[in-house]
Amino acid sequence: MQAYKHNRLVIIGLLSLVAMISLRYFFLDAESPYTPIAVTPPQINASTVGVGKALPSFDEQVEQEIVAQTAQTVRKISDNLAELLEQKEYAQLRHTLLSKAAQAVAEGDKTQLGHILSLLGQLSIEEQDLDTAEVYLLESLDVYHKLGDAVGEAEVYMQLGRMHLKSRELARRAGDAYDRLLVARWQLSEGDYAAAEQNLKHVVADSLAVNRFGSAASAYYSLVQLYTKTSNGFQAEQAAMEAATLYAASGQIRRAGDILQKLKHTGVERWRLFDIEQEINRNYAEFENSVQQIERAKDYRQLYNHYRAQGDQERAWKLRLLASKSLKNVSKRAMYHRQPDALALLYVSNESVGRAKTYFDIAQQTFDRRGLENLSSQTEKLREQIF
Repeated sequence: MQAYKHNRLVIIGLLSLVAMISLRYFFLDAESPYTPIAVTPPQINASTVGVGKALPSFDEQVEQEIVAQTAQTVRKISDNLAELLEQKEYAQLRHTLLSKAAQAVAEGDKTQLGHILSLLGQLSIEEQDLDTAEVYLLESLDVYHKLGDAVGEAEVYMQLGRMHLKSRELARRAGDAYDRLLVARWQLSEGDYAAAEQNLKHVVADSLAVNRFGSAASAYYSLVQLYTKTSNGFQAEQAAMEAATLYAASGQIRRAGDILQKLKHTGVERWRLFDIEQEINRNYAEFENSVQQIERAKDYRQLYNHYRAQGDQERAWKLRLLASKSLKNVSKRAMYHRQPDALALLYVSNESVGRAKTYFDIAQQTFDRRGLENLSSQTEKLREQIF
């Protein structure tokens, strides 16, 4: 009997210990990966982490060939459009192309419509707006399929493969930035300030390049901690200002306000605090205005889908133009203020690898049958970039 009671107590004790450990890890996992606290990531050896390590990316020559073809096609439509493309005035270019697509719908020119939709998809890939790119490309594919244009379909399939390839690349860069951020915070906690600074600057650059502004703001905040520890007041102030304005421009006004309050206790001159506060307010006002425009565009798109389903294509496309007009001046920081966690993005991008292969296979088979060696070669080179 005594042995039984003893064993029972031991079992209860072990279960309690497991429960405590589980709760601890639950709360650790619940923390935001961008919380600006120096933490030690598990199983990381800082000496094995390469700074400036190159990730797989598109072959520059192949990318330039494809972009050049897009530019050449745009020039055939209009020199003014080609000039907008060269100046990277994407919003104006997109709106003008949509206007031409609406005109093609009104005139019943389905070939022109499929062509312009494909261009809009390629333009969205250049802007890294991959969800929008997929919508345009699938619409273009549907038009070419109904026309029986096999080559047009194959070219769209190649662009769809390229879109998924780009999706994988962006996910890898986001994942690399996430890893660097964890390592940098560990280095910061260990006093390895030079390595931490270099990694954090990489995180900022890579995050901004893939429109992950929350990650960039968090890295800037960690730089504030670093410069404070190294008694570099000016750089700490600059990093804090960048973090606060990025948070405000992404709608996180409370975080921006917290940083401003902390700056008030660090000896920053009052006129500088005033300038920073004004910048935060301007960025947040721009964010709120952008969100309103995004919501308005969503309403127009719903009406577009309704009238398209009813068969009233002309009215539908007028609404699509209004949606485009609403998004014309929306800031990227507002457009991308809600994004999946980097690890979730990496997981989802695994599916992009398979889709890219499938689309490239379909495209290359058609190009080979039609003897289009240049397009077949480009597709093969793109396939080689899959990682």
